[in-house]
Amino acid sequence: MNKFSFLYLVFIYLLASVYTLHNDIIIEHQIIGSFLLIALIGIPHGAIDNVILQSEYKMSKFKFYSLYLFSIVLYTLMWFILPIYAFLLFLLISAYHFGESQLVNHISKIKVKKLIFLLWGVALISTLFYYNQKELSNLFYSNYDTKNLNYILKSNIIKYIYVFSNIILVAYLIYLSFYKQISRYEINKEIFQIFLIHLTFFLFPIIISFTLYFVFLHSLKALTQEFNYLNQKVEKTSVIKFIKILFPHSFISLLFVSFLIILSQKNFIDVSELLLLIISISVITLPHAIVMTKFYENN
Repeated sequence: MNKFSFLYLVFIYLLASVYTLHNDIIIEHQIIGSFLLIALIGIPHGAIDNVILQSEYKMSKFKFYSLYLFSIVLYTLMWFILPIYAFLLFLLISAYHFGESQLVNHISKIKVKKLIFLLWGVALISTLFYYNQKELSNLFYSNYDTKNLNYILKSNIIKYIYVFSNIILVAYLIYLSFYKQISRYEINKEIFQIFLIHLTFFLFPIIISFTLYFVFLHSLKALTQEFNYLNQKVEKTSVIKFIKILFPHSFISLLFVSFLIILSQKNFIDVSELLLLIISISVITLPHAIVMTKFYENN
């Protein structure tokens, strides 16, 4: 068990204890707790995209920010023109990004690695949706502009994707281990993490379960990789200095999202808080996922 799985397991145990004592955690407390974890760890893991890309490709600040902001604006427009397709694109980008982050160190030399990255992420997201389908559907129906997102939850397609993606993923990992393309230790670690993810997604509400995965199994791992990268490729960096590097873009992101939510609450913009949150996360995820793919390809 690695340190990320250990932290993940500790938080599962703590939350299970809270549920045992109180039978439930009200939605307001779920949102506050999740927001704090994502603000402290989740958002910062994408806060040095500029440092990574400028270092790898000797790119000017102007060019980096121009490309980054252009992709955000373009994707935002897509949300208002083709919202369902924008949501599906968000899911696919997220799936590939999660799978790449999880498996890149284990199967970097396998020819079909990109397909396996996507498969891992599809298994993850379909598992989250399958175990929390009713809750997610009610959440989407709670706002007039997110009702149409329920389109992807109406049929049994989530169930089929959940079953087949998980079976194929585990079978392929075992196949790689059998042919010694991945060590037995790594395969056991991956299967154990898959088990932990299923357990979390099954036991807890969707906000809590996804936050636990996103923070402890994805963001912390990425932050560790980024910290090591800075020390090896850019300059010697202490933890305090690393936090200072992460702070500006993390703060700006939080400030911008908070500003949009306030505008929604005051009815200055005709978009619900839920849809604003989804759009904000998705338009940041797109350029970040591209940067991290370049990062993993070169390191």
